[in-house]
Amino acid sequence: MTTGKQRINYTTIAILLVSAAFITIFFVISTPAIAQYKTGSPAPDFTLEALDGEIFQLNQFLNKQQHLILFFMHSEEDSSLAKLGDLITFLNDYQPRESYQIVAIMEQSQDSEGAIEKLNNLKSKAEIPLIILLDTDGKINTVYGVKTYPTVLLLRTDLYVRKAYDRFTSRQEASFYQYLKFIFTSQKSKDSGNGCDDGVCPPPPGFE
Repeated sequence: MTTGKQRINYTTIAILLVSAAFITIFFVISTPAIAQYKTGSPAPDFTLEALDGEIFQLNQFLNKQQHLILFFMHSEEDSSLAKLGDLITFLNDYQPRESYQIVAIMEQSQDSEGAIEKLNNLKSKAEIPLIILLDTDGKINTVYGVKTYPTVLLLRTDLYVRKAYDRFTSRQEASFYQYLKFIFTSQKSKDSGNGCDDGVCPPPPGFE
């Protein structure tokens, strides 16, 4: 026989379960889907404006180059802008034989004039295929789930994510440039008895 106290407990449990279900449904409906990057998956498409006002869409780079580098940075993170300068310097010096494109995406804060000026200076000095896009509301960074700057994604020619570097500690940065040297062949490389054959070197440890 069910007592009044037991009926109250069952009713309370039922109310709690129904409330939890409504809360779950609310969050599922109200929270936008986030298509975060994942190694081996297609990079989410986007459309952004460049520094010069030209509009670019990620999909327009499909099968246009052998390698595409997405470089996410923030106008308030000076270190991320400096890391882009380091990448430009590396590629200017390394002179890869393969076709590639760098697409730098900067999330802007309210006061980003100084950062834009720095980017314009980098752009004017770069002798590499570089496009700098402005993510004015941070929407694309959110879609990709970018939480730290810089975050660098290496995409294949079909725009699938080949490698992701999302912390860029000194160790990860070293791994990043080591991997670039693996996938790129320098125009200045020569067989120097270091295991390379006509500028093509074996993969670094961990990438076999």
